[in-house]
Amino acid sequence: MVQTKTLKGKTIAITRPREQAEEAGRLIVQKDGNPYFVPTIEIKGPSNLSAIKDFIDALAEKKVDYVIFMSVNGVQQLLDAAATLGLKKLLKTRLNSVVTMAVGPKTAEALEKNQIRVSIVPEKYTSEGIMQTLQERDASGKTIYIPRTSQAPPELAEKLRQMGNRVTEIYVYESKLPSDQELNEKFLRDLSEGRIDAIIFSSSLGAKNLIDMLKEDISTKKLLDLIKTKTTVVAIGPTTAKTLTEMGLNVDVMPEKHLFEEALNALAQHWKT
Repeated sequence: MVQTKTLKGKTIAITRPREQAEEAGRLIVQKDGNPYFVPTIEIKGPSNLSAIKDFIDALAEKKVDYVIFMSVNGVQQLLDAAATLGLKKLLKTRLNSVVTMAVGPKTAEALEKNQIRVSIVPEKYTSEGIMQTLQERDASGKTIYIPRTSQAPPELAEKLRQMGNRVTEIYVYESKLPSDQELNEKFLRDLSEGRIDAIIFSSSLGAKNLIDMLKEDISTKKLLDLIKTKTTVVAIGPTTAKTLTEMGLNVDVMPEKHLFEEALNALAQHWKT
């Protein structure tokens, strides 16, 4: 769907971390919508860099077969930590000698901007897509590292181990709960007064955090009822959609390709029909 101005003045809430929200906001403006920023995740770098140092050492010693990047944040936080250690150049050089996977095109773009070659982007931009790709490659007995948040679900690593691989998750950042009470109160007021037309959820953690952020201001049941009656709920991928459903929300829109811009296109089409 190649439409550029399709949201017609609608206000779209973005739950992404502040570091990623600016680009998402630009995409909404390009489609004639109004971005509304309500970050439900706060990114914090690791306090201990020893696991990252061990990973870079393993790369240098040629003890790594695959590195799987699950987000733009994972890329940037790993590079920042390597720079702090004085090992950024070594990291980039060694990553170019292993099979590097990016969960989707944005993550791939972040790697390539840093002169890191991307070997594989799965057809489906999800953990399931990564699994399918590695199964097609008969990946077994491999040493795999996954730089990601310490709050990430364990399923991907567990399934890769079941395939006979040696898997290490390196926690290169923490996904914290934001604590901006003034922003929380404004969001709740705007939601109650019908000023928010849609909420786009990019991750399961972000969806859960929205409830936790507001639990002192409103009961979970009342908040879910407000979201259901006042907004269109958008999930970028199936894992997030499953979480939202389990929370008690109806997912109105989920794009076939799990990208923010595709979610906006699917939302525009939903409202059009």
